[in-house]
Amino acid sequence: MTADFGRIVQQGYVVADADAAAREWAERTGAGPFYVMDQALDAYVYRGAATPIRLRIAFGFWADMQIELIQPLGDEDSLYSRAVRADPGKLNHYACLVDDLDGLLARRRLQDRVLQSGTMPTGLKFVYLEAFTPGGLHLELIQPPPTTLMAFQGMEALARRWDGRDPLRSGERLAEDLAALAG
Repeated sequence: MTADFGRIVQQGYVVADADAAAREWAERTGAGPFYVMDQALDAYVYRGAATPIRLRIAFGFWADMQIELIQPLGDEDSLYSRAVRADPGKLNHYACLVDDLDGLLARRRLQDRVLQSGTMPTGLKFVYLEAFTPGGLHLELIQPPPTTLMAFQGMEALARRWDGRDPLRSGERLAEDLAALAG
C-alpha cells in the first residue's frame, strides 16, 4: 500500500522570507545551495476555489532530502498565506514523487482529502492531502515531468559537491550550474 506514495523526498516550509530562511538553513545545517525563483501559479485551486497566486520558492538539499521554502507574494487566500500567518517557518508538509497522480487519487479514493492542487509552468502537477500524516502535516504528491525530475537530481548532485560558498542562487543560475556539473 505505501508503495503508491514512494519515499519522502521533500520537507516543505512556508516562510515569511524565502531568502532569509535559505541563508539560515545553509548556515545552521549546511543545506544548499538554494535556488530561488518566483513562480506564478495560474492553475492553483485551494479548497475548491481557483485562485491565481505568486510564490517565491527556494529549493536546496540537505543530504538527500530536498528542502522547499515557500513565501507567498500576495494576500490571496491560500494554504501558503494562511500558514505564513499561523505558523511561519514551521514544517508544513512532506512530499513524495508519483508517476500517475490522478490514478493514485482515484485508486486510493483520496479526492476528498485534497486541500489544494496546481500545475507549475514546467508541467509539474501537485496536490496536498490535508493533515494526512500522523501528527497532522500535509502530504504533497508531486507528478514531475522528466525535465523537473532531472533538475531535482542535478540539484542533489550539486549539493553533494557544494563548498558552502554562494548559498543563494537564482533559478536561472541552476541551468548554468547543471551544465558545469555535466561538463
